[in-house]
Amino acid sequence: MSKARILVIDDEESPRESLRFILKDRYDVTLVESGASGLEAASRAEPFDIVLLDMKMPGMDGLEVLSKILQLNPRMPVVMVTAITEAKPAVQAMKMGAADYLNKPFDVDEIRLVVDRILKEKALEREVGRLRTELQAVSKFENIVGSSAAMQKVYALVQRVVDTETTVLVLGETGTGKELVARALHYNSVRREGPFIPVHCAAIPSELLESELFGHEKGSFTGALQRRIGMFEAAGGGTLFLDEIGEMPLGTQSKLLRAIQEREIRRVGGQETISINVRLVCATNRDLEKEIARGAFREDLYYRINVVPITVPALRDRKDDIPQLVLHFAQRFGKELNREVPQFAPSAIDLLLSYSWPGNVRELEHAIERLLVTCDSNKISAEDLPFVISQAEQATAQITSRLTATTPHVDLGETLEFNDTGLNLPKVTEDLERRAIEEALRRTGGVITEAARALHITRRMLRYKMDKLQIASSRAGELEEEPEELDESTPAAM
Repeated sequence: MSKARILVIDDEESPRESLRFILKDRYDVTLVESGASGLEAASRAEPFDIVLLDMKMPGMDGLEVLSKILQLNPRMPVVMVTAITEAKPAVQAMKMGAADYLNKPFDVDEIRLVVDRILKEKALEREVGRLRTELQAVSKFENIVGSSAAMQKVYALVQRVVDTETTVLVLGETGTGKELVARALHYNSVRREGPFIPVHCAAIPSELLESELFGHEKGSFTGALQRRIGMFEAAGGGTLFLDEIGEMPLGTQSKLLRAIQEREIRRVGGQETISINVRLVCATNRDLEKEIARGAFREDLYYRINVVPITVPALRDRKDDIPQLVLHFAQRFGKELNREVPQFAPSAIDLLLSYSWPGNVRELEHAIERLLVTCDSNKISAEDLPFVISQAEQATAQITSRLTATTPHVDLGETLEFNDTGLNLPKVTEDLERRAIEEALRRTGGVITEAARALHITRRMLRYKMDKLQIASSRAGELEEEPEELDESTPAAM
């Protein structure tokens, strides 16, 4: 790694040589004896990392040189060097944009500490800039994968609201990519230079969520050892993303409503009212109108956040995007794993297209990652796919076979009668699935895990189908209380 370059501008030889002696072991030091020669050196193609500038010089003094250097490069760290005991010139230099100042005679340790600190700050600033550029690139609107008609509707809505201050509610099942939409809204808006602060309301204990959002004052509750700003303040000038807002406690909902209405907040335990400048984007996988009906969500808050709803479709409703998503994830994980991107056989793509994807895009992402980790072949076949995907079609056939053989009351002949308009295959399939699930639940006394085992599908898929078909378990609380199966072949859901 090359040494940092330091420019020393001082009309006196002794201070110049002292600085060179102190810094030469760690840095590449250039010495000049006047303001004019310092400006000439600073304007060369290869930039310096720091300038050490004497305050008092004949002709062009330090403050004038400082002003001209900052005109050439506003981000150049300039440290003023002065023998003047009066503080006013140093204060003036700091107001003009100097990074720091040093007093003559020199303290060796102080010089090295100041230079080292400034170089670290500059390196950190560059890294933040690089990461922000990368984040903006991956969060660009164009980088959301999918060109189906369902996704085109999402893109059109995002484009309409991207440069407004309108509050947006992103709706969709878990794993559909709601946060990607929120990030695209932020990084393509006029607020892109401000922070994007995500808050997962379901992941924060209810008793801590208010403090997380609004901050707290020292001593406001047990453990509040110092003042802490909340996410509303941290997101100032940017976007605050409240994910899974349907999980927010009612008490916090009322304070959120006031913050939205008044554009101001008050820290927990505080008396001061603080103005806020944030754009609010919310997301949920719940039906908030149903939550309102059962008293779990405030109706007035719902109308405040539901100004522009954007519904992200489930993967089963945008299956045209699956080949594109498969290629996207295969390329990404291939790069991360330093391996060649495999091709997918037509039979594998057909199975991926026929699977229902209850975990949506996130499940597909994990499935492709697992494939690239566990399969060394450069061509993925149907047999290489995770069991739950490769056996999904076979499991459906098995359900039909068992149902026909063991459930006398299912009259398939009657169901499959064609009328003048033909046969409604989706309804036939839905009726068959409902009868199979209800029979399995009846025989197992409503135990979800046993019913799923009898149907040769995963418990998660059974839960998904029960929700879709609005089938309730006969055992109260079964869906929430029974532990999830551990199936190594099932892609994780996020």
